[in-house]
Amino acid sequence: MVKLTQGTKAVVEVGDEEVTFTLREPSPQEINDFLSKRCGRLVSSRVEFFDLLLISVENLENTDGTPITTEQKALIPATWKNDIIFRRFEDNEITLRAL
Repeated sequence: MVKLTQGTKAVVEVGDEEVTFTLREPSPQEINDFLSKRCGRLVSSRVEFFDLLLISVENLENTDGTPITTEQKALIPATWKNDIIFRRFEDNEITLRAL
């Protein structure tokens, strides 16, 4: 039995380390807004959507060794944000079977 969760974990591998982000599930309106904004500004729309959904960051530090928190999400590389949103919300394949 599959249970719905309150969020989605996304992992970025950096060398032999993993950085884990937890994103909350967006509302249907938030998904609609994101999908409609993508045209013409794809990367910035994905970055904004990531920032909107981010609820925790694990195992990521600033250059001075201070842990990165959700309040410091601007320090998270845009390439990571872009990739996570693409993989989770645009390249997400669901298998359907007829009953």
